[in-house]
Amino acid sequence: MKAKYLSIAIGATLFAIAGLAQANTTYSSFVDVANSVSFDGWNQLNRNRVDDNGAANPLTAAQLVAGTAGNVAGSGDATLKFLTGSGSYYPAGAGLYGDGKLTFTDNTVSSNITSLAFQGIVNDFNAAFGGAPYSITLDYNGGSQAIAATLVNFVSAGNVEDYYHYSWDLSGISSPITSYTLNFSAGFSQALAFQVDQVASASAVPEADSYAMMLLGLGVMGAVVRRRNK
Repeated sequence: MKAKYLSIAIGATLFAIAGLAQANTTYSSFVDVANSVSFDGWNQLNRNRVDDNGAANPLTAAQLVAGTAGNVAGSGDATLKFLTGSGSYYPAGAGLYGDGKLTFTDNTVSSNITSLAFQGIVNDFNAAFGGAPYSITLDYNGGSQAIAATLVNFVSAGNVEDYYHYSWDLSGISSPITSYTLNFSAGFSQALAFQVDQVASASAVPEADSYAMMLLGLGVMGAVVRRRNK
């Protein structure tokens, strides 16, 4: 019986600890952004995309033109859209290729956000051959502010899986932000995955139920150990 209780306690503790540091589900190179209150993720940006059950769920050019929601579990209602007439973007077998403009638009914004974070796996072939690098800017509340992003991190993989992490500090904007659009403009590039996080100002702390489960497990383990020592 003691072994049974000890196993349950250990399992609860490990489950709680795992909940405190989960791997990012959009892409293995992406980080879990601290203080994120909402995110939207797009992965498998290609015509060979499958759903969670392994069934074919290809990304199509028509979906891009109409606007496609995030396909990662837990995503909000932001849409990724290709702007017709801006060039071309098409889902190929290995990724999303093109030289036009994409937008990420979200009309559901948390009231306490102080920044936005963008992560992408983007192979910028245009820049690699001396052309202008792609750019990404922010508009909010239906305006055209074109706020440039701050590059947080870049990891080069030789145009195989180049990782970009950008952020926008919104703390100096006095008016409430009710919507935003990220404008992605590129020369010829290949994209494999995107994620956008809304970030709040509160300190990053685990969920209360995760703490409670971890403490419960540790308490039970301590009680079992003490009883065995007696």
